[in-house]
Amino acid sequence: MSFEALAAYIRDAFKDVHMDARTPDVFFFAGDERQHPFATIVTRDTELDHHSKLDRPGVFRLNLCVGKDSFHKLFPEPGSNVDFTALDVLLPHPVHARMFWLSVLNPSHETFYVLRPYLREAYDLQIGRGARG
Repeated sequence: MSFEALAAYIRDAFKDVHMDARTPDVFFFAGDERQHPFATIVTRDTELDHHSKLDRPGVFRLNLCVGKDSFHKLFPEPGSNVDFTALDVLLPHPVHARMFWLSVLNPSHETFYVLRPYLREAYDLQIGRGARG
């Protein structure tokens, strides 16, 4: 699945999604909440986040913030032997896993199909936070 197709799907699949693409990375916000994205697509390494080796040509990482229960169902055992450079593998986020972010590098259509309910959950959580705000 291409970066562009993934971004278009997230932008169009849910009501009132704001896509911030002012940098090479893309941030997705739901509703009026613009402080914390529910999903991101990142394309580059930073000082604090270089574990996925995003400097490889064509590599990008989709990140989603899901609920605690979903995260622990996907990743019941905290792993120290995670290969954060693996393509098309659902992983805990290399930096923000403790905040229940998951990630996948260059998801295939099949993997993205598996991720769609988690994307919905991330969106719904963001909308819920905005409603309480």
